[in-house]
Amino acid sequence: MDGGAKRKFAVFDIDGTIARTSLLQQMVRVLVGYGRLDIGTAQNIESLLHDSRQRIADDSFGSYMKQAVDMMFTNMPKSMSLHDYDQIINAVVKNSISHTYVYTRQLIQTLQQKNYFLIAISGSELRAVSTYAKELGFDAWIGQVQYLDDGKKLTGEVRALGLPKDKILESLIRKFNLTNDGSLAVGDTSSDITILSMVDQPITFNPNQALFTHAREQGWMIVIERKDMVYGLVLENGNYVLKQVNV
Repeated sequence: MDGGAKRKFAVFDIDGTIARTSLLQQMVRVLVGYGRLDIGTAQNIESLLHDSRQRIADDSFGSYMKQAVDMMFTNMPKSMSLHDYDQIINAVVKNSISHTYVYTRQLIQTLQQKNYFLIAISGSELRAVSTYAKELGFDAWIGQVQYLDDGKKLTGEVRALGLPKDKILESLIRKFNLTNDGSLAVGDTSSDITILSMVDQPITFNPNQALFTHAREQGWMIVIERKDMVYGLVLENGNYVLKQVNV
């Protein structure tokens, strides 16, 4: 794209920042409900994702996501049709859209009104991320894991993108002629630090311990949402001040 004014952008992680429960975890639960995955495997995946997210240093969280995806796919019925898989995705997205965080959902709407270019970068599966992002009106999205298909059914192969989030974002900035001026990012784990460091307005949302520690060191805004209340830890005169936050 050449010429014209560059658009400001905002980049969001999906799992734990917009969706209250990760798309992968929801897919596991729907697969169990549809009789396509046994409960024992589902519990193992849930435990893996929970334990990895609670790690103080979670730089390898992406590898845990890949491990969880492989575990799920290995135990799903072979050669599932794309029609059946899309039904599962639609059920996941329908449920997830009705259980989003208030702060980030309102922030998305506000940024859309300001003509921001919205980007979603998720560790979840590409087809699910695509459906979810389209539903929320995002302009571009990346899922870091993809289930391969032959046009009619899933083949059983899993492909990982294998790129760090900052490299993905750099590529999208170039591709869509975006500007970092006024840019914004929202993340919830330390795997998001690289993209939070790239923007003018980094927002750590319900951060885990590793990201919370880093955010305080950098003076980044920290937003905590509990039930229907949203609070922000905002740096003022060298000290963090707890305030109720409105988008």
